[in-house]
Amino acid sequence: MATQTSPYVVADIGGTNARFGLVTGKTDGRFDIIHQERFASCDFPDMQSLVAHYLEIVSDYAPQHACLAVAGPVGGDEVRLTNLSWHFSIKETQQNLGLTQLEVINDFVAYASSIPLLPPQALVQVRDGKPLETAPIAVLGPGTGLGVASLIPDGKGGWSAIGCEGGHIALGASTEMQRKVLCALAEELDFVSAELALSGSGLPNLYRAVAKVRGVQPKALTSADISEMALDGEPTCYETLSLFCEWLGGMAADITLAQGARGGLYLGGGILPRFLEFFLKSNFVKGFTDKGVMSAYMADIPVYLAIETHSALTGSAAWMEAHKV
Repeated sequence: MATQTSPYVVADIGGTNARFGLVTGKTDGRFDIIHQERFASCDFPDMQSLVAHYLEIVSDYAPQHACLAVAGPVGGDEVRLTNLSWHFSIKETQQNLGLTQLEVINDFVAYASSIPLLPPQALVQVRDGKPLETAPIAVLGPGTGLGVASLIPDGKGGWSAIGCEGGHIALGASTEMQRKVLCALAEELDFVSAELALSGSGLPNLYRAVAKVRGVQPKALTSADISEMALDGEPTCYETLSLFCEWLGGMAADITLAQGARGGLYLGGGILPRFLEFFLKSNFVKGFTDKGVMSAYMADIPVYLAIETHSALTGSAAWMEAHKV
């Protein structure tokens, strides 16, 4: 069954890419998101210019409401993106764009909000388990940065998405190789956060540290180069990507333990689907389950990977539907 609504804009704006769409209603419980567009964030000088560009594209629909999911902490009127040198006032941006309502939320709050709405075909099961229905769900994903959020049962059969900055916790090591690489990272970085190794922007840092530990001269490689060369079997890149997956499993377990997320772990972000087969064969699950005295606690927690590219748009739509005025 289809329902119509006054069109409104949703967006997922990160340090690398910005995705936009126009919500026109629902069909069989799923949001109808048309005019989906992707832009390079660096092609625009600020948030207002980016949103104004998309509003011009959909000007025939004259949307008066928008929900922007942004890669950075949100609280109060002033917003700063973590991996992009943008800061803006929500109130001023709304006024300058002539919008009736402008909602700005953390991108992983949006992603988490989409989880209950995703169809089965949008998820890949990484490991089986027995989720505890009354427990929170942890949400984590490496993109340009490393996003973290949680879903908390609301006691009414629904969920509330809670944002945090868990990607910036100090990176911990649990194997001898991780300890060696962590020391190499610390020689280059003032503070070794999880994001500075386990994200798109962090993968080159991890590669250089692995090369240093192995006594190899590193090349000037991007994260895309590293993942592509790993899939082609280049030894240092292969070891880097393998370590990335295993270490991400351990870090995801730390987040899951901290949140008491026995309802499951959902992975997102734009990186993992690019090397899905490699990831599924990696030691991610080993890193996730080898948690010492808490290994038994981790045993029944299922893990899923969302492969739907516009999950955050769906989550933004869900947020707007709940908060539209």
